[in-house]
Amino acid sequence: MLKVKRLFSLTAILVTAIFVNFVAEAANAQSGTNVAVIDIPMVFKGHALFKRQMEDFKVEVEAAEKTIGAERDRITKMIQELSSQYKPGSPDYKVKEEEVARQQSELQVKMTLQKKDFMEKEARIYFNVYDQVKRTVAAFAERNNIALVLRYNSTEIEADNRQSVLEGINRPVIYQNRIDITQDVLALLNAGVPATARPQNGLIPR
Repeated sequence: MLKVKRLFSLTAILVTAIFVNFVAEAANAQSGTNVAVIDIPMVFKGHALFKRQMEDFKVEVEAAEKTIGAERDRITKMIQELSSQYKPGSPDYKVKEEEVARQQSELQVKMTLQKKDFMEKEARIYFNVYDQVKRTVAAFAERNNIALVLRYNSTEIEADNRQSVLEGINRPVIYQNRIDITQDVLALLNAGVPATARPQNGLIPR
């Protein structure tokens, strides 16, 4: 009878220990930080609005380059005419030479200002899209109780490419298991869903 009581006592202790351990683990899980990762370069690559804006920007740059090229060709033709039609040192030669120099200077200034303008436009495109991505990620994380979202790179490291290997070594995220929200965020962005809207089916962390 004593052995039976001891057996029941031991069983009760084990059950209690298991229950306490289970409760402790559950509490730790609830108090833990939910973490997700996102591949920002992939987001930009798959962002429909960003790609369209960059395509329009490329067309604008190419048109400007074509115009600059035409002006450069015209000035080159003026230089050729200067050497073939005017006598060096003559009054007409000096007038034409000054005109060529003036137009060359104006073209250089135009190119410099245009390059600055294009760089600013490109920066604004990247900034606006990144700001939209950040707001969408923040709203998505809040709706899904995600406390921390880290950047990571899903691109495979090329073993025979030194630059790729060095970049891979310096990646902040070494391993992730089903906490990648890249496609979820892209779906929101490309569907035109406002950052404050609730996610549709399938737009929760996998």
